[in-house]
Amino acid sequence: MLKPIIFFLFLFCASGYTFGQELNSATANSNTLSHTFGIGYNIGGLAPVSFPNNIRKIKSFSPGFSPNVSYQISYSLSDHWAVGTGVRLDWKAMKVSDSVQYFHTLVSMDASTIEGDFTGTNTTDVRNIYLSLPVQVSYTTNNQWKFKLGAYFAYLIRPRFSGSVSDGYLRKGNSLGEKVMINYATFNFNDKERKFDFGISAGTEKLIYKNFGASFDLQWGLIPAFPASFTGISFKMYNIYGSFGLFYKI
Repeated sequence: MLKPIIFFLFLFCASGYTFGQELNSATANSNTLSHTFGIGYNIGGLAPVSFPNNIRKIKSFSPGFSPNVSYQISYSLSDHWAVGTGVRLDWKAMKVSDSVQYFHTLVSMDASTIEGDFTGTNTTDVRNIYLSLPVQVSYTTNNQWKFKLGAYFAYLIRPRFSGSVSDGYLRKGNSLGEKVMINYATFNFNDKERKFDFGISAGTEKLIYKNFGASFDLQWGLIPAFPASFTGISFKMYNIYGSFGLFYKI
């Protein structure tokens, strides 16, 4: 699955660069278009906007393997303003372990599936890969700081949402249901995640040496990762990730 996507990313970048070079040569102002190639690392998680009261304590958190690679083309409207778009491949991962009480979930144990409210330790492992299209407006200050604001559209090309519950019990159906003791059980919601994501993006960047620069970006999803019809998790979760990166500007 990843080889065609990486090939598509390379082809998109190469064709975009060629198109931009041709368009630049055809315009009176050679600085109208600029091209940027970047790499970065995402830190964040698939998380609720407000902290649910049935999550009592975060025991551990790891961002996992979460790099990103990107190509962006920008069109200058003036000395300070520009608009841009491009393509970005994002690994958005996290692993979190927490203590929960009456946490609604759907688990597999002894070749059967049980839904209900779990109390004990919950561990969630997310390793999603998205192909996204950012669209942004930017403003560059006199000292060459660039500030960006816009939106992104993303397609989930490889979903990974799984985990386990342990050292507790589950009430079937709801908190008043039959009590089932659980030493260890698993869940896998890979096929339940939405294929599309949409959200707002903001960031800043600055050249630090010739054509090389550093950047920070934030992507905040506005669409829940799971549809409303999914009952395996009782609250809405959104992609909320910041990215620290380096870029090369052509």
